[in-house]
Amino acid sequence: MRSQFLTLLCILTFLSCAWGLSDAVVSFLQSDAVAQTIYVGGDEKSKPIQKQDKEPEKKYFEDRSSGDGPIPGDPDQIKLLAIAQFAYCLLTLVGAVMMFRLRKLGFWIYVGGVVIGLVLPVALAGFGALNTSFGVFFSILFAGLYWVSLKEMH
Repeated sequence: MRSQFLTLLCILTFLSCAWGLSDAVVSFLQSDAVAQTIYVGGDEKSKPIQKQDKEPEKKYFEDRSSGDGPIPGDPDQIKLLAIAQFAYCLLTLVGAVMMFRLRKLGFWIYVGGVVIGLVLPVALAGFGALNTSFGVFFSILFAGLYWVSLKEMH
């Protein structure tokens, strides 16, 4: 029988992966619009007021990176990062589904997805890509929490 702790971890992973997969698909399909993203965040008081002549669809996308700089402006690099995010989210989702079904193999698939999430962005877009993949670091924490529940799985 699955514990409430493992159930909660899996549900949180399902939600995170669903968000990540949809974000990756949008970023891949609309990479030109994402590349034109204006920087949102930081200290707004210290920035000069900009003219509001930008098109509304360019303001739709929000910078969700953890760094001080915006998302890369190159559509090709955005597509590569979207591919990396899609692979990472898909593998961690498959692993979480298997762990939800109490399959120990799911843990190793999840860990493989986390490794892919760390390595693939760097391999495809360089070390600067790490600042846009902050969610992968939370997955490392979740891998440790899943490790605690590993004895429940077979």
